[in-house]
Amino acid sequence: MELKTAMVYGRALYALAEETGRTEDFRQELTALREIFDSEETFCELLANPGVTRNEKKQILKDVFEGRVSTDVFSFLCILIDKHRVHYLDRIVSEYIRIDDEEHRIGEGVIYSAVPLTDEQISSFEDKAGALLQKKVSLENVIDKSLIGGVKLFVDDRLVDASLRTELEKLGRKIKYNL
Repeated sequence: MELKTAMVYGRALYALAEETGRTEDFRQELTALREIFDSEETFCELLANPGVTRNEKKQILKDVFEGRVSTDVFSFLCILIDKHRVHYLDRIVSEYIRIDDEEHRIGEGVIYSAVPLTDEQISSFEDKAGALLQKKVSLENVIDKSLIGGVKLFVDDRLVDASLRTELEKLGRKIKYNL
């Protein structure tokens, strides 16, 4: 239910942003809002508290965000208050970003390595993955001490395992079944 709700709201919000030609502005505002909501736990609890009326919650939002976010994003927050969906904000923002990335052919991923990669190495992997997926790819390097060598690349639900461990396992299977 939560994922479906986030998808519906994320798509609706993206459609509005696209209609007004402000997809990047919305993305920046929503990302900033998510950071605020993530860091201010008591603020979120207040907005989710059933003992606080909708009008009181909207007034709090107005006091905090008026003039700091666009009218459209503020109205969206009020809708979330009206529909008791404020606690979905994180997932809604994630869905919005996913849609925006898809529209602009941008992919994010993780490259696992046994040792930290240089910026040049990461850039090279981003270029190769981008060419393969036909989109601009941004990678985050994560150290995985269980890798002997090589890398594992995970982008857009796709895994490319070029680790030494996997290559050794393949070689072991070849030897076992071809002898």
